[in-house]
Amino acid sequence: MRYPAKVLLFGEYVVLLGARALTLPFERFGGEWAWSADDDPLREALRAFAHSETLAQIAELDAEAFQRDVAQGLTFRSDIPVGYGLGSSGALCAAVYDRYAQPKATDLTTLQQIFAHMENHFHGKSSGLDPLTSYIRRPLLTQQGQTRLFEQQPWQTPPPGVFLLDTGQARQTGPLVQGFLEKIRQNDFRVLLERDLLPAHEALISAWQAGQGEAAWPYLRRVSAFQLEHFQPMIPEPWRQPWAEALAAEEILLKICGAGGGGFLLLFSRDKEKKTAAGTAAGSIQLPI
Repeated sequence: MRYPAKVLLFGEYVVLLGARALTLPFERFGGEWAWSADDDPLREALRAFAHSETLAQIAELDAEAFQRDVAQGLTFRSDIPVGYGLGSSGALCAAVYDRYAQPKATDLTTLQQIFAHMENHFHGKSSGLDPLTSYIRRPLLTQQGQTRLFEQQPWQTPPPGVFLLDTGQARQTGPLVQGFLEKIRQNDFRVLLERDLLPAHEALISAWQAGQGEAAWPYLRRVSAFQLEHFQPMIPEPWRQPWAEALAAEEILLKICGAGGGGFLLLFSRDKEKKTAAGTAAGSIQLPI
């Protein structure tokens, strides 16, 4: 069984304000269990996780069986880039729960709470959405802790092409999120978010869910422009000029992917077949939309 990566398509940071967020499983990257007689570099991290108080507190999870298997050579083979916002630890949590939990929960809210607790081991504080997306393998829409399957309507107008662009640098989520939380304590910035960004974001998700690709584009542009102006710490410096040029040209748009600050960027193209120089120069991976 292979556990896919996840992509946060819409909802970066504004999910912290109660806005909707849309996550997608991404099968291009993933991880799976394997046995290895060699000294695997991941084994120490797996051993620490297996013996953690975090797992010991989940009654339905057989942490002792996990400990024995790791001692006997079990490892997790993953090609999900670490520090790129694609849920590398989330895939591992999904795999551990799937292999060692009995009985397994089926309610999405309950599962998300369990996964949040598990992933706290890696991030200190987790929403549980990454491992839930990897475990369910379906697009998910979440708002204020309530998560449901994302029901996409058939596309009535062609959707934009969506691509991941590699910035060439990993990042740490914690400091970026902490910086954002401190900034929204400033009343002027919070008013700006609620007045300009949140309405565009919510309209973008609604148009996307309704299958209105062309209608989604102007809202996507507003989100991209807002991020360039007000989320500069989340945008690697070499990408700020291409970002501005994309906004001026109107054929592609850039958006941060997850926490930003490195890892991948999201590129949206009005024509799926044409990424233009901004996408091609860096290399890109197309998402199945």
